[in-house]
Amino acid sequence: MPINIQPILISMELILQDILKTKLVTPQYSTAFREIAIPVPTPPGVTNLPSFIYFDLDNQFTLTQEQDIKDAISLVLFNWFHHLSQKWNGGANNGISNLAACNNVYAIRNLHPAWYVGPRIPNGLVATNVAMDQFTRLIRDNGLRLAPKAKIFAGSLDNDSLTLALTALNRTKVPLSFIVDLSKLGNIGIDAGSIMHAWLHRAGFYAPNTTSYFITECSMCVMRDYELKNLFLPDIAFYKFFSQ
Repeated sequence: MPINIQPILISMELILQDILKTKLVTPQYSTAFREIAIPVPTPPGVTNLPSFIYFDLDNQFTLTQEQDIKDAISLVLFNWFHHLSQKWNGGANNGISNLAACNNVYAIRNLHPAWYVGPRIPNGLVATNVAMDQFTRLIRDNGLRLAPKAKIFAGSLDNDSLTLALTALNRTKVPLSFIVDLSKLGNIGIDAGSIMHAWLHRAGFYAPNTTSYFITECSMCVMRDYELKNLFLPDIAFYKFFSQ
């Protein structure tokens, strides 16, 4: 079977971007980009947020695919906003969001981001709070231009994978870059869950993609709109769209 070299070349560029923390990286995979901006909602109790987050979008995406990506990212942002709004709980900051409650049922493994130093994270609820707080940092660093420019590459990914992102080892100045298989876009629930999975990699969480791992369960909770699992719909029907 021939090796799909394209994602490897893109990943090499993203690794260099992570290591060097610069906007100027000699491309391993040359393409042209256009900038897109996506509005950022403001959850209660969160300050110093940008009005927009920004991405350099691969010109291989059509205008329809661009809108699909914008809609999916906006849905990921809504899930982040909804979690923090429910957690705010009128200022007590002790609420349990729908996302955290869903994760608390299913997520029991790989609850710690790669950069995390602190008390043991005991369950999916606490892991959700850590992950969504890291999303706040990623959003702030992106929109305030503190992190290297995020790029969304068009790539051809193996199997059913829709997105691919590298697991970030650092907490700050992490670019929200990832790869999207442009042939598989078009279902907003799958698109949003897959981009949520990519962002969780950028937030420091590891795969593997299988039942009980936080990065997988959190993304599947988004795809199910926080509903409990259906015995007649196996997990692989969701996580087959996630990259490792």
